[in-house]
Amino acid sequence: MFRPDHYAARVPALAPYAAALRAFHGGDDGAGIRLRSSLGEDEVLPAALFFRGGDDFLPFERYALDLAQGRVLDLGAGTGVHSLELQRRGYDTLAVENCGALVDLMRARGVHHVLRADFTMWCGPRFETVLMLMNGIGPTGTIAGLDRFLWHARRFVTDDGQLIIDSAEAAPECGESDQRWPDRGEYPGQAWIDLEHDGARGRPFRELYADMETLRERATRAGWVADVAFEEDGAFLVRLTPGSVGPSAGRPAVGSAARSAVRPRRR
Repeated sequence: MFRPDHYAARVPALAPYAAALRAFHGGDDGAGIRLRSSLGEDEVLPAALFFRGGDDFLPFERYALDLAQGRVLDLGAGTGVHSLELQRRGYDTLAVENCGALVDLMRARGVHHVLRADFTMWCGPRFETVLMLMNGIGPTGTIAGLDRFLWHARRFVTDDGQLIIDSAEAAPECGESDQRWPDRGEYPGQAWIDLEHDGARGRPFRELYADMETLRERATRAGWVADVAFEEDGAFLVRLTPGSVGPSAGRPAVGSAARSAVRPRRR
């Protein structure tokens, strides 16, 4: 059970992640991030993973980048791997990240347009393409958080635009082979994560891993047309375009509460 007092001595949740990436960027090729999860994971991710590009992109990433059109908003941009590739292809791209250290890192790496902001509250201009890759919906944390975000996201995608999201189902060894609602009423993809680097361990945070059926269902309820654009080895890419809200759909109340390279979502 997670108790706030038990974790009071830990560093901020994403501090180990940012520290590992800064170390790698500074020349420490062996830097890594230890990830522990309430889904049963305990593994070390090489920081080099978050600096990949070109041929090192995963198949779903290459497919997502090929779908880009018009102005692009890269939400939760991480180290800027996707923004840099989009820049190379000539797209007008804005990278948004809520971690100040990563904003500085992206600028140092040559990302032209970077903004520090919480993507779940983004209120800027509308874009033709919004990318949320590497489990980009993860920070919504819960199904209720996903619902709120999907309603909010309609404000910053143009009427003829697209929201491109990937996710991955939880591995069977993580406790549920079926991502649908278990009897206890708790969606199994609502995980707790903590990260560690160089002896500093971060406070746990919520991370959502939504299965394909759930993501499509919640998107449809929020007025999106959902199409599965790519699927491979448990990971999938969904393309959402603005549609109409069905008569039975309701807005969430204000204040309502893969074991693969796709995880964690941060890039």
